Amino acid sequence: PQDEAGPEAAKPLCFVLMPFGTKPNPAGGSIDFDAVYQQLIKPAIEDAGMEPIRADEEKLGGIIHKPMFERLILCPYAVADLTTANANVFYELGVRHGIRPATTVSIFAEGTRLPFDVNYLRSVPYTLAEGSPSNAAGDLPVIADALRAAREGATDSPGFQLVDLPPADVSHMKTDTFRDAVSYSEDVKGALADARRQGSEAIDAVCDKMGALADVEAGVVVDLMLSYRAVKSFDRMVDVIGQMSDPIRRSVMVQEQLGFALNRLGDSEKAEEVLSKVIADHGPSSETYGLLGRVYKDRWDSARQANPILAVGELKKAIAAYRKGFEADWRDAYPGINAVTL
Repeated sequence: PQDEAGPEAAKPLCFVLMPFGTKPNPAGGSIDFDAVYQQLIKPAIEDAGMEPIRADEEKLGGIIHKPMFERLILCPYAVADLTTANANVFYELGVRHGIRPATTVSIFAEGTRLPFDVNYLRSVPYTLAEGSPSNAAGDLPVIADALRAAREGATDSPGFQLVDLPPADVSHMKTDTFRDAVSYSEDVKGALADARRQGSEAIDAVCDKMGALADVEAGVVVDLMLSYRAVKSFDRMVDVIGQMSDPIRRSVMVQEQLGFALNRLGDSEKAEEVLSKVIADHGPSSETYGLLGRVYKDRWDSARQANPILAVGELKKAIAAYRKGFEADWRDAYPGINAVTL
């Protein structure tokens, strides 16, 4: 692939498909995937002369699909960590293999048992000890060499290997526009990170430069919303949500944050309405029920001196909501702990 025009050309982008944070290891213990990225994958990509891009899953909650698809399709290269057979990673790898016949390198932690459908891929193993990379000095160059080999364009997609199909035509004009959007996104997120340390007025200054929020990339506008949450500017959170494009505003994660902000602003009736609608439309979840439980818990706390009878009712509703949240996903201990405590 012709991704470099000369010595002054920008480095080709490499999208990283992998789990985030600390995840259980089927073989026992847990794996710190952030350490795997920082100590192994990111430096290997940079060593191969590429620029790594990793999704902000913790902030976006998996709801922002457009930037993810852009990265999967338009990044010239990709690394997929198949460890733990993460469902999101496998879906993204399938999309990537369906569009790009080559330039995707798969890796996995030694001792991981890969599912049958990917067991035949030429994947690069890496070693772990107590959940973190234990041989980065040896494993890093192997991953970097695999990425360099990917520049030769050898087909790695099983679909293109087994079925004679023409690859998708991804124009350079589109990829150049994508690179500009990625650069803008990262610059704004950096500015928001600095502004969060200064307060709400500094975040306002960054927001004013964005223009119409309905036209701003989803990842940036969600980061803006969460920046206001970080400085406890809940009225501005609600303002930003009101200016988002309709698909982003209606997403589960944003509606949950709207319920959270409304409750903090003292509008518990509206917060209850928003969160109850999320549950009715999308089903129970530990996060939504946890936020709804907080609404009832705050009402109980406010009423227990002035109206003890009312307070008892709100306490029962809070316990019920937290219990439903725990039963929706037993891996999330927070709602269960609150139910027992209350």
